[in-house]
Amino acid sequence: MLKMVYNSMGNINAQMCKLDITGNNVVNANTAGYKRQSVDFIDFLNQKVLQDDEAVRDSRGRGTVTALTDRRLDQGIINYTGRQLDLGIAGKGFFQVTREDGAVFYTRDGSFHIDNQGRIINQQGFVLIDEELPENYDDIVIDEKGNISCTDEDGNKIEIGQIEMAVFPNPTLLDAVGDNLYTAGELIEDPQLSVPGEDGAGIIRQGHLENSNVDLVMEMKNMIEAQRSIQFDGKIIQTADYLWNSANNLQK
Repeated sequence: MLKMVYNSMGNINAQMCKLDITGNNVVNANTAGYKRQSVDFIDFLNQKVLQDDEAVRDSRGRGTVTALTDRRLDQGIINYTGRQLDLGIAGKGFFQVTREDGAVFYTRDGSFHIDNQGRIINQQGFVLIDEELPENYDDIVIDEKGNISCTDEDGNKIEIGQIEMAVFPNPTLLDAVGDNLYTAGELIEDPQLSVPGEDGAGIIRQGHLENSNVDLVMEMKNMIEAQRSIQFDGKIIQTADYLWNSANNLQK
């Protein structure tokens, strides 16, 4: 009966992890460029026990544990917004933004703004490119290759610079650090910086934003499955407790 309790507790912990991840996906269903997470489980069919100073296999199970959480990087739907500094990526690349202290982050969220220095920044104030727009600029144009241009106060066209895209060989290993940002951890190679439209980076769609790739129907299904599993294991623990109580009463 003790083994029943341990197995059920392990499964409850795993399903609680699934609920947390599913809830985070649901909350970010309307976050631009958000990539949903999933969780994978493994069953501990056997465990090692010590018998006569030697580790041998015991056939008793140990329940379910969380094996890993994975980031699903499927392309989200790109919707038209009409805003000049909304940029959607149609492809596998990431925007590379730099914090004031030089730290580099990566994101698929293409909602940018202009700061008081004329730089293009994201919502956290991290810089997309170093070049600054002139004073009294107008009509910012960003083409599919990431080339940025605008018109000055005299109506002259000015070339500002070009956005480069970061392409990773295995982007699922990126570390999420919050605010829809990622960093390249120790397990991932440095990205290849590419011109949009080359090396699989994808093209930039000005006036568009990429939706999250969260499927709310799937997330609700996952949530119901996890809740039902937790209820089932709770019943197992209650049954084990009832059997213990019955056994103790028999001894009396």
